[in-house]
Amino acid sequence: MSHFDKHSKSIKTLVDVSEAMLNVMEDNGIDPETVTQRPEFTVFVHFLKSIIDGELDIPNEVTDAIRNKSEEFGLDINDIKKRLH
Repeated sequence: MSHFDKHSKSIKTLVDVSEAMLNVMEDNGIDPETVTQRPEFTVFVHFLKSIIDGELDIPNEVTDAIRNKSEEFGLDINDIKKRLH
């Protein structure tokens, strides 16, 4: 399985989610073009991809880094998951 094939479902999902989010922003008077140019948007997209990959059990360096940092800071990811639902 090629690298792209493994990630194709998460990439398609990420594109769909990002497009829907930007459409809602535009509907509410926020210029999506301006939003996408911000470095925070890039970080946000990488973060979303790590969440999607985690749901699909696809290895992702961002997901691994988040897990490792949470351990360093003494955070329990499972406890955080409970509060997000």
